[in-house]
Formats: sequence, C-alpha cells, structure tokens
Amino acid sequence: MQNSTHRRQFSRLSIAAASATAGAALFASAIPANADTATPHQAGAAQAAAVVETATGTADIAASTAAPGTPAKAITAMDSAALTVTAPDKANGAIHAADDNGSSFGLTLPGAQAVDGVKAGAGTVVYPNAAAATDIAVQPTKDGGARTLVTLKDSKAPETHRFRLNIPEGADIIEDGQSGFEITREVGEGAHLPVATIDAPWAKDANGEAVPTSYKLDGNDIVQTVETNDNTAFPVVADPKFTWGIVTGTAYFKKSETKKIANNGALVAMGGWALPPGLNGYVSAHAAAITKVAMSAKNNKRCIKIKFAAGLFLPGEYSGGYCK
Repeated sequence: MQNSTHRRQFSRLSIAAASATAGAALFASAIPANADTATPHQAGAAQAAAVVETATGTADIAASTAAPGTPAKAITAMDSAALTVTAPDKANGAIHAADDNGSSFGLTLPGAQAVDGVKAGAGTVVYPNAAAATDIAVQPTKDGGARTLVTLKDSKAPETHRFRLNIPEGADIIEDGQSGFEITREVGEGAHLPVATIDAPWAKDANGEAVPTSYKLDGNDIVQTVETNDNTAFPVVADPKFTWGIVTGTAYFKKSETKKIANNGALVAMGGWALPPGLNGYVSAHAAAITKVAMSAKNNKRCIKIKFAAGLFLPGEYSGGYCK
C-alpha cells in the first residue's frame, strides 16, 4: 500500500455501551408530529432512535447525504482524504467505510432479520426488531466513523451478538491487552501498525447501572456477550464504534526487529519503513530512547512497542502477540 494510504489509517474502532432511559414521555417525544399517518415501522424507528440518542447524545452525529427515511451516508474530510461511511439498507448488512484511494473497511450488523433501515431522530438509522426483542441502530459520526448500537429491549433479547469485521487485505486482529482489539498491518519486515482499534466494551441498563459485558474473538468475528439478570432494568444499549482516518495506537515489533533496533539503532533499523509522518518524526527525534528500550527488551527476551496518540509517544516492552 502507498505511503499516502498509511497516513490515512483506519483508527479507533472503539466498542462501548451507554445507558438508555425508557418511559412513555421519552417515546412520546420521539414520535413525529404526523404520528397518526406514520407506518408502524416508522413509529417503531422513531421510538428506537429516541432510546439510542438519549444514550449517545447527538452532538457528534454526522450530517447525512442520504434522503430522509433511507439509510445514512456521511462524507468526512480527514487529513486530505474523503472518507465515506454508509449504513446498510438492511439490518443484516454491513456498514461500509471507504476512502478516495479505494481502501475500505466493513462491519456486519448482527440483525437476524432483513429489516429495512430508517433514518430517524437526529440522523440515527434504525432497524426496529432486527432480532428477538432487539433493535439495531447506526450513527455515522463526524470523526469519520460510525456507532453501531444494539438495544436489548427486554429479557427475551439475546445476550450474545456477533459482528463480522471485513478487514483490509493483509491485516490482522490482535488483543490490545486492555480487553479490546487492534487491527494491524505490516509496514516493514517484523513491524505492525494499527489500522483500526476496538475499545474494551461496557454496558449500562436503563437506570445507568453497569451490566457485565465482554468480547471474544472468533476468527474475524467479534462476539459480545451482555450478562443481564433479574435486576437489569431494560432497555440496555450496547455501542460498538469505529473511527477511521486518524493515525493512533501502538506499533508492534517482532523479536527480530527489536534485535535490529537494539544492535543498529532506531534510525538505521526503521528508516526505510512506511511509517506515518508523526511516528516517523518521533523515531528521528527520540532514536536514542527507542534504541535503549529495544536493548532492554532484547535482554529481557521481549519485544519493543511504541504507543502513539495525540502527540504522546511512549516506547515500551511487550510479550505475546507478534513478539515471536
């Protein structure tokens, strides 16, 4: 892939959950003025959007270029790239993100039924009753990504939801050590950079109480389990979110590359790689510190990693994953 593509990496694929408040007043406020003429599907979408938007807020929902009543399409300019995020027509389709160089990423919704998506509220695309006692929603966001929300409406809703990741060719999915995942691509022999990240999940019920939730990686599928019980106040809203277009995350180096950095110095070992500008500049400015950490990692039979986000660059050691 060209360097320009590396500078427009996928980034934060964060998975979280938010609380929602149920009640007649909330639902009533969501129903449009012409509710008497709305179809049951449209009325259900308005109610579902109200629950979701109470949980997430609406400030970062991207303006959609799609017509009202149809799935959303949002275009965001990020670092000179035009990023287009499109919600699927059906609840069992995939959110699609693509840049102007043809690179793309997808996230398949967990809908059991091919329910039509309807844009409602402040721009949320809703798929009412996409599974048993479950609504699904998508919110394209201003940062070039999208939230995917699963609303468990009552105790009959399934507690396990599967999201298929359609990752770029040559990319891998690894654990990030914080109950989340990173999608990475090799940018030099033995070096991997994130193209997307998935944050650790969390969930709350309608009273704002935390609900235990976790993720399991099954091939290219991320499976979320939300553990409800007799004390859970429904609805419960879970919020997988990805953001694409901001370079952030952690660069991982194998043992062979850690040894090269330790023996030859960071500038020599890493100079020919297709690193993003920020990380490239950091290597140049802090080559001695990076080399020192690499020497320590080599002596400890571990590997070096470099965390970079929002101007923060921290070299460290790690084991497992790519450290082999």
